[in-house]
Amino acid sequence: MALPLKGGVYMVTYEAINILIQFGILHALWAAVLVAMIALCANRKK
Repeated sequence: MALPLKGGVYMVTYEAINILIQFGILHALWAAVLVAMIALCANRKK
């Protein structure tokens, strides 16, 4: 791949942003699942 330096840097930045967005969504989903599980456990204990 003989990309110009500027284009290569842009592509790397774009890929990095995509990865960060995907990881952010995954972390948000995990946080929501954990909160839901804790809420269910708390409701059952009452």
